[in-house]
Amino acid sequence: MKKIAFVGIFAVIFFAGCAQQTPSKNLDTFAQCLTDQWAVIYGSLTCQHCQKQKEAFGDSFTKITYVECTKEFERCSQLKWVPTWEFKDGTQLEGFQELSTLANKTNCTLP
Repeated sequence: MKKIAFVGIFAVIFFAGCAQQTPSKNLDTFAQCLTDQWAVIYGSLTCQHCQKQKEAFGDSFTKITYVECTKEFERCSQLKWVPTWEFKDGTQLEGFQELSTLANKTNCTLP
């Protein structure tokens, strides 16, 4: 009986976690707008906040201009923190950013 309860609890936690990580809307248009507005995110494969930022976009993250700092160290050498978003006006936002913050900064529309 304990095994069944454990498996049931594990399944609920696992699927709840998956549901939270998958965006409910297709963000391709929004992500492409960020790229069109020259927004760039600098991050690292080993950074949990960077992974969370990627998960916020789901599959649409492929449309974002992303610089992997472990491979392009020179482009990231002046950064204090990853993830860092940089915008065409030269301003930066450090750390995980809500999609609404990125929308406000770039005038891109969230679906």
